[in-house]
Amino acid sequence: MESTLELEFTLSEIISIIIKRIWIIVLCIILGTAGTFTVTKCLIHEKYTASVSMYVAPNSGNADLFASLNELNYAQKVVNTYIEILKTDNFMSSVAKASSLGYSVGELKKMVEMSPLNDTEIFKVKVTTTDPKKSLLLANTIARLAPEKIIEIKDADAVRVVDPATLPEYPSSPNVLLNIAIGFALGFIIGIMAAFIIEMMDKRVKDEDDLLKHYDVPVLGVIPIIEEV
Repeated sequence: MESTLELEFTLSEIISIIIKRIWIIVLCIILGTAGTFTVTKCLIHEKYTASVSMYVAPNSGNADLFASLNELNYAQKVVNTYIEILKTDNFMSSVAKASSLGYSVGELKKMVEMSPLNDTEIFKVKVTTTDPKKSLLLANTIARLAPEKIIEIKDADAVRVVDPATLPEYPSSPNVLLNIAIGFALGFIIGIMAAFIIEMMDKRVKDEDDLLKHYDVPVLGVIPIIEEV
């Protein structure tokens, strides 16, 4: 007489297992949510992002280029060139020196993100640090030095600030609500898995149906439960 472990459950059995082991699921959800909240608030440093948008104003004196490209297309093509110029060690060194914050070139490169804005002649510079005032100072320093650096290397187009940086009021990361939601979801999934694993490992026979489910033997009799009066 051998017992067989069934890995398939009917819908009613699934609901029954969840209800029976609901305390495990609730406990995992509480631990997952509380854990991610604690890690987010206590172990992850808040970061603040200041951004500045800059506009590429083409020099109309480039007659040869305008003969093959219109003004907007030309500006879009040179935006990436300007971004690469501003990512150089030489320019970052100038920003580090002008800001007087003590950051190295390598540290600044990790803090600064530059990208074209929706295929336009505008590009955005984002600076992220653990201090909102430092983020603002670095963004303003880049906005001030960028036109000079670009003109120094490429004496043609002008770069103007169209959306100046402002002091960040709220941290850009971590996202507390998102992390809590992730912790809730992970806790729920782990709780469900734990409930089913415990159920499958439970070999105890609790009633006649449980006996017939696990063993292919006839039931000769059942001892009833007699409550004391």
